[in-house]
Amino acid sequence: MLDRVGIVGVGHLAGYLVEGLARARPDLEVVLSPRNVDRSAQLATRYGASVAEDNQAVCDVADVVLVTTRPGDVEGVCRALGFRAGQTVVSTAAGVPLSVLAPAVAPAAAVRAMPLTCSAIGRSPTLLLPDDPVARDFFELLGTVHSVDDDAQFTPASAIGAYYGWIYALMDDVIAWCASAGVPETTARDLVLETTRGAAEMALHHSSRELSDLLDSLATPGGITRQGLQALERTGSLAAWIEALEALLPKLDGGALKGE
Repeated sequence: MLDRVGIVGVGHLAGYLVEGLARARPDLEVVLSPRNVDRSAQLATRYGASVAEDNQAVCDVADVVLVTTRPGDVEGVCRALGFRAGQTVVSTAAGVPLSVLAPAVAPAAAVRAMPLTCSAIGRSPTLLLPDDPVARDFFELLGTVHSVDDDAQFTPASAIGAYYGWIYALMDDVIAWCASAGVPETTARDLVLETTRGAAEMALHHSSRELSDLLDSLATPGGITRQGLQALERTGSLAAWIEALEALLPKLDGGALKGE
């Protein structure tokens, strides 16, 4: 059973992971690196984590070590540390392939992961490479886990982490439009958020149906869904989402290591 998790690089994502772990496994000991002193102290106070003397002290006591530093720092940080056989080291950095990570953390097992901030509420779909059983058990505390076979698959799949953020921009624009048209802002917000959740849950419930089939059942001829969809297609709005995803691939495919 997993007893201790260490986090090296206590930044934005780490806070959400610590919050989610406190919800899912309050008995789990979480040990934080001290480099971001204020951030680590705040998380320790709020969620019962502890702060180690230095990064090596984190690695010395943890069964699983999460490295949540910036992509360009991952290899250097890991090579400066001593890991042990039987330990699992997970990098959450985009664009750092296993070919770079594995020798930097040997003899520990190297794993890439892409958890989302909704780890804080136990709803993160986390991307994993490889399908390491220890890492899988760990991230299932924070939501669901989806493994891929190699870096070539991980690269485009990890772009969905950016899509997660773009959804907030889309919802914010729709809420603002609705409010500007006279709908109370609280009502507009709830309608947009609950409608977005409902669409996702409907698609998950009907997992054997194509999304295009679900859309066709809504976009009936002469209806408002069809009319709006035609406007989106005419202006290239849907194609722009794919263009944005394509634009991420160079950075996700090792470009982050070069500062691109």
